[in-house]
Amino acid sequence: MSEFSNESVSAIEATLNDVDRALERLRVGTYRSCQVCDTPIDEAQLVANPLLANCPAHPELA
Repeated sequence: MSEFSNESVSAIEATLNDVDRALERLRVGTYRSCQVCDTPIDEAQLVANPLLANCPAHPELA
């Protein structure tokens, strides 16, 4: 069995948390909207990054 670094485990946990948040946004109907300003997120952007939570005006908060 191989060893995983703490950084690898942390990165995986962060991704899983992002997936959980995206699934919750799907469940409540806010998946395609920016979490900051409620602007619709472009479909092509969501295809490129399904975990995207914010519009291009708020990339630092994504």
